[in-house]
Amino acid sequence: MSVNTQLIDTLISSTLSKIENGRQVNKFQLDVESHANEILKYAKESDAFMNNQQIQDSDGKIRILDAYGNQLSSIGTDDKVEYFSSYGFSNSTLNWALWTALYNDSWVFKRVIDKPSQDMVRGGITINGIDDKQKEKKIYMELKRKSFDLIQILQWGALYGGSVGVMMFDNLNDEDYGQPLNTNKIKQAKTMRIYTTDRWYGVAVINNDVVSNMNSIDYGKPKMYQITFADGKTLKVHHDYILRYEHRTAPKLIKTGQLQGWGYAEGAHILNELSRDEQLRTSIQSLVNKALIEVIKMPGMRGIFLGADEENQTQLQKRLEQVNWGRTFNSLTFLDKEDEYQQNQFSGLTGLSDLLEKEMWQISAAVEMQGVLFGDLKQGFSNDVDALQRYDDTIQNRCDSYYRPVLEKLLTTLYKMYDINAAVDFNFNSLLAKKQDEERMDGIKKFIETLSTLLSDGVIDTSKYAQILTNYSQNGKINFEFNEQEVNELKNKSEEEMENIDLDNVWENENSTKENIL
Repeated sequence: MSVNTQLIDTLISSTLSKIENGRQVNKFQLDVESHANEILKYAKESDAFMNNQQIQDSDGKIRILDAYGNQLSSIGTDDKVEYFSSYGFSNSTLNWALWTALYNDSWVFKRVIDKPSQDMVRGGITINGIDDKQKEKKIYMELKRKSFDLIQILQWGALYGGSVGVMMFDNLNDEDYGQPLNTNKIKQAKTMRIYTTDRWYGVAVINNDVVSNMNSIDYGKPKMYQITFADGKTLKVHHDYILRYEHRTAPKLIKTGQLQGWGYAEGAHILNELSRDEQLRTSIQSLVNKALIEVIKMPGMRGIFLGADEENQTQLQKRLEQVNWGRTFNSLTFLDKEDEYQQNQFSGLTGLSDLLEKEMWQISAAVEMQGVLFGDLKQGFSNDVDALQRYDDTIQNRCDSYYRPVLEKLLTTLYKMYDINAAVDFNFNSLLAKKQDEERMDGIKKFIETLSTLLSDGVIDTSKYAQILTNYSQNGKINFEFNEQEVNELKNKSEEEMENIDLDNVWENENSTKENIL
């Protein structure tokens, strides 16, 4: 059978003619016409459009174009091996329903989303540059109270690729949120709350206007948002009140186009690994279930199976019930003396645990949570002393790459709220703070021994001793640099010591010592 392209052209033309006769020509119709022509153009050139057809090549040979695929059996064009070994632009990051289902059903995927988000906030920060310690304490208290909201921003942002938090104050009305942040008003606020939601639920950009102020942290981001709350209320919100979180970065072409300014969902790059893990677990469970196969031979079974009436079905059911009934009594099975019972066991299950553990480590490596994702394993985290250090490095990188803009904007708003005239400056704390403190104390101890040696030798004085030690304890830097004045002072001191030495007395002492020896 050959493809009748003329018939296809006629059908499409007829459809477009009916649209034109029934409706006025508008933008939607023009799009339909354009898409139809494009579909027809590519359909004529596509082998997939002409499956089960014969095409004659220019050399006269006949090409047979056929295809078969079975999704349930994973064969043919639905072979899963091809799915795991080929790459394309079929990005699943926009499939929010898939991520929601995985988060609900897969404990591994849920931990991949929740654990890093919780640790990024739990590590905390160290704020620098605030002289008023009372106000600094208030900032830390605000961050502590809002830790759950910040975790949610990171969780839903990782799950769907982006999320927002709306900073809301108790003394503002709905119209105020549509205007730039009013510093005088928020100074009078007693409470600030954060409403969190993901990019798919109740978040929309009102227009194409973007922030043009290059000094703003939101530079290049949308200027106005439309937020729909859980109760159905819709609010126009200025970007000053929005904490925007964008997850894994993407190339500019993808980010501004397909992702609409948001980031990749966390599961987009590990979906294949999760699918392989689930398939492996299912296969192992199937092997375990089939490791023991019991065969019971009874006369007349073939006739019962071939029978289609209700009596045969009842008889078969009774025979099977008779066999299983005896199992309730100490695992006994009662059979007739002419019946035969066989038990076939499969002993090739010894390597399945190793295979499963290898797969667990592959997933852990894919999500950068080696030794953390599946907890303490006998041959895993307990013997891998560097696992937690690698995970801490991952958390620090994610904090600096994704979490810092959110926290910087929140702190900027809190500084205005508590009238703090200081630049926002902070560092993320390590999850291994206790271990690092112990290592630092050991380092300081060795460093003090070195300084004490230099002090006793007269290379440094007590003032320089304290200066070098302070710089090391605060900044972790070893600095033995001497300025020109200090070098001249050491030189003069050395010359004075040489002048004070009585060489005649030294000569007499040496001669006296030699005579005593003789």
